[in-house]
Amino acid sequence: MPGASKMTKAQFVAAVAEKAGLDKRQVTAVFDALASVIKDELGPSGPGELTIMNLLKLKVKVQPATPESEGINPFTKEKQIKKAKPASRKVKATPVKGLKDLVAG
Repeated sequence: MPGASKMTKAQFVAAVAEKAGLDKRQVTAVFDALASVIKDELGPSGPGELTIMNLLKLKVKVQPATPESEGINPFTKEKQIKKAKPASRKVKATPVKGLKDLVAG
């Protein structure tokens, strides 16, 4: 799409409000509630997976901590110490069929 610019947050909220027949405050409240549900479902106490109707499937992947280890630099062939990494939680979003159909056609 050459020449097209992306929507700002305000433009997005206004467009959703117009299409849904709601005012901007109500749309903002809906997105705040959606963020809260996502936090509950993907947080440490939730199941770690959430499907947003006809759009996305969100999954959390827990990366365990890695200890400091010794390796070989592939360029200099010298030994080096690889730094330890703390545990982390990564979110992966995959489109579902409904979104693929919307974009395709």
